Amino acid sequence: MLIADARRILFTAALLLGACTQPGPGVLTLAPAGMRLGGTCTPHPDGTLTMAADASAESDVYVDAGTVTITVTAATGTPRQSMSLELWFGGTSIGSQSVGSIELTAIPFHARTRASGPVAIRLVAHEHSAGSAAASAMLDVEKVVITEP
Repeated sequence: MLIADARRILFTAALLLGACTQPGPGVLTLAPAGMRLGGTCTPHPDGTLTMAADASAESDVYVDAGTVTITVTAATGTPRQSMSLELWFGGTSIGSQSVGSIELTAIPFHARTRASGPVAIRLVAHEHSAGSAAASAMLDVEKVVITEP
């Protein structure tokens, strides 16, 4: 009887100690094709998205207060045509990054939020050159990953 009670106490103590540890990072992966789309966009069955210049993709996500990293994996649709990807977080532009390779590249953006709750994340594709080359420029977006420490 004493051994069974000791085991229960030890088991309960282990559970309580485990509950006191910090939670792991929260990770949310968005399929760009499932976001609200604006402008000339082509969603693909695998969840990826092709965006023309001035196209946008937006989604509301829940984040905790603190630092948030948003990593967008993207590539240009054709060689030698550079586009840029601008990221908006909660109605504020937090940065723009040039995308000039047909190889998928992970592009990290960092933001900070004061309070936990829903926030809008918006991607906007911009052209770098003018004329007919810009008209055919496309940006392929594979995924959007939101990570919180």
